[in-house]
Amino acid sequence: MTLSYLTDDCFYHTLQYLQNDDSTLFNCLLVNRFWSEILQLKEQLVEVNQINNINIDEEHKPLFEYLKYLENYNEFEIESAILRYYSSLSISQNKMYNKIIPIFHQSILRQSSNIKKIDISLDLFYKKSFKNFNVQNSNLNLIKLNSLIIRLNGTANNEVGQGFLSNIADVSLNLRLLIINLNQRSRRLLVNPTTSNNLIDTTTWKKLYKIIQGQNKLKIFIIWNCFLLNNILSSLESQKQSLVHIVFNHTNFVNVNLKSLNNLYNLEYLIFEYCEGLLLNQCDILNFASFKLKELSFKRDKWDDVITLSIIKYLGEPLQTISVENITIPLIENIPLYCPNLILLKIGIFSHVDFSEVSFYRKLANNVPINVSKISFYINSRTSNNSNNFLKFKEFLENCHNNFEMINLNHNIELEFLKIVLNYIERSNNN
Repeated sequence: MTLSYLTDDCFYHTLQYLQNDDSTLFNCLLVNRFWSEILQLKEQLVEVNQINNINIDEEHKPLFEYLKYLENYNEFEIESAILRYYSSLSISQNKMYNKIIPIFHQSILRQSSNIKKIDISLDLFYKKSFKNFNVQNSNLNLIKLNSLIIRLNGTANNEVGQGFLSNIADVSLNLRLLIINLNQRSRRLLVNPTTSNNLIDTTTWKKLYKIIQGQNKLKIFIIWNCFLLNNILSSLESQKQSLVHIVFNHTNFVNVNLKSLNNLYNLEYLIFEYCEGLLLNQCDILNFASFKLKELSFKRDKWDDVITLSIIKYLGEPLQTISVENITIPLIENIPLYCPNLILLKIGIFSHVDFSEVSFYRKLANNVPINVSKISFYINSRTSNNSNNFLKFKEFLENCHNNFEMINLNHNIELEFLKIVLNYIERSNNN
């Protein structure tokens, strides 16, 4: 029996539901002799069968074809389940990752005909188990796919991975969520450091553009580690009727033209996380944006406050929620000018910014506009101890306006501080 035509009793199902039932698991493993040989469990199986009086049926077939009902394929969760179950066996990590785990993945993918969600790395297709894997000749059916999370840890010399991408581009036309991670770190590169990690080739880029452009109603798009963003943004224009949510994570905006972003007229949520390379003159085009955002978020981006403020200036008028980590007084002073409809303000404070002065919280309280009825803090625990936080929050609550409906401090409330909170509530009720 060749590796390409293994008959499986749904290893994923058995690992998930029979982890504490060794005898049944051994029975399931014997459904596939080739699998047992790879695990080198022959002697262990014989011993266990004798002890437990297990009678192996050579003609045994699964009661159900479980993989026909599998809708969510998550590479990480499958690997974690396998590693947990076999953690007590003396199997080398190299053998687990390069032989055993890939067989599970190949076996599951080959027979899955109702997949709706996939979370996968193209690195997987470099494994020997996938050498003869052909998407077209398998039962893998991606027509129903509505959620795709894909990590492209390099695509050079990855014919199987390219075939997988082509299949998605051709048949998976109803994605609602698309997450693309152009991660330059992969297990294969760590094992073989001589391989160049500049691995996202032209062919792959074209397939990514085709996947984006081919969707009927894409709603959420998230991209990680992108350094060639212009064509991605141009491709997203084809989704302007449906796209409502975009996240840029670890994205480089050097020489990026934001004009294509302007045309996404249904966009409601725009998030920048750990981004860099954006200049002030690049932001000016946002003055002509066709969309009206509900939420705008900045998380530890590597650019000056003037860039953040410029984006807020052009996009702030319809905003209901804004989230800014490492908030500064100039930002707080200008947010009321540009965000007249703001309801929720989220503030993050981290150790590499000096907010040790209690006076900062007084200025913050004095500048939060009265239309902001909800505020949420997140303070890195390394920035200060509880007593310092008590003084800061006390200063804020004693100086802010009385119209807050929600104040989320993300902090343990001790009795002394509870009195301050209750005083604020009483003051608010009286007004």
